[in-house]
Amino acid sequence: MVRGALAAGPLLVAGMLAGLTAEGVLAATGAMLAGINDRPGSRRASVDRLGTPALAGALGLLAGTYGGQHLAAVPLTVALTVLGLLAGSISAVGPVASAAGTQLLVTAAVGAGTPAGPPAWQGALAFLAGALWLLLLRLALPTPGSLAGDFRFDGERRAVADVYDAVAALLDAAGTGTAPARRTALTAALDHAQDALAGPR
Repeated sequence: MVRGALAAGPLLVAGMLAGLTAEGVLAATGAMLAGINDRPGSRRASVDRLGTPALAGALGLLAGTYGGQHLAAVPLTVALTVLGLLAGSISAVGPVASAAGTQLLVTAAVGAGTPAGPPAWQGALAFLAGALWLLLLRLALPTPGSLAGDFRFDGERRAVADVYDAVAALLDAAGTGTAPARRTALTAALDHAQDALAGPR
């Protein structure tokens, strides 16, 4: 919630105060779209989960703005159709690629439909700056519920330690009647650690 409040609004206000309203809007849009991809998981995983779609979004905005400014209606429609096919094929790779493909297509459409504003490269940089702002907030601020201890790791260390504890408990229970329950506990600990490190599957 804190990240959401600090993400788009301040960028928009800063752009307006600097007399760069269009760039402020694009930066705020970049932060909002990056926020859509902000999922539970480690900070290391969030770099890829937020950064890759942001790069794709900036590329889409660049292509869409350039196309909207330099192409007639029919060639622009064909270009967006081809881009849609490309985005769809990228989306089939996995969750991060799906977010990247979606942002590529959405920002291309936004760029193509935006009236005369900043040059295409400048708008793409503003969008990327907004997404990077949210990523910095994600890396710097604690995740809700992880304020105890070293919040930078969001429970990663505890989850990995629980796996080692579960392995030790299973080894202690080897050959006894409690071994099946210990195996189940180890599986649960491994699942929890994977979710803590890489985010929910």
